Amino acid sequence: MIVKIKELRARIDGLSQLVKNILGNGLEKNIEAFFNDEGNSKELDKAYDSLILGKAWLGKVLGELGESTPYTNDGKRKTVEDIEPTADTVNVDYKDGTSISSMSQISNVMDFESKTYIEKVDWLREEIKEINDKVKEQLHFVESERMLLLERVEQHLSEARFWLGFELQRTKEE
Repeated sequence: MIVKIKELRARIDGLSQLVKNILGNGLEKNIEAFFNDEGNSKELDKAYDSLILGKAWLGKVLGELGESTPYTNDGKRKTVEDIEPTADTVNVDYKDGTSISSMSQISNVMDFESKTYIEKVDWLREEIKEINDKVKEQLHFVESERMLLLERVEQHLSEARFWLGFELQRTKEE
């Protein structure tokens, strides 16, 4: 179960990076619209936030399963160098959408950059649904105290999907 959770965390991390990449690129509009910040929507910001919160709650599940924290400097940090790197991440190369560290963490990501804006948002929604379905499957195999944690993960992943749906609607209305 721990390996599956870490894989899900890495997939969520990759998807959050792709959402952040869309934020950085803005909508496929002209250069003036980009500099007027029309492409950076609050919906995408909130989808990103929901994804990283879902990943964080899965980290709490790992703790409940007895995994030690990867953040050994808790309470002892004094400088930037004391801050450990984020756990369970993938390195996504935004030029061609491939994952440097593990293609298996994010399925079908190779052609992400060639997709239209709407295709990207729609694809992200489908990937989040797939991950959320895997989280729901785990709800049947855990004790009640861990079930609450997994329900929070499911809630944040659902909210990320909602926000991406709201982004599609916002785009349609523009």
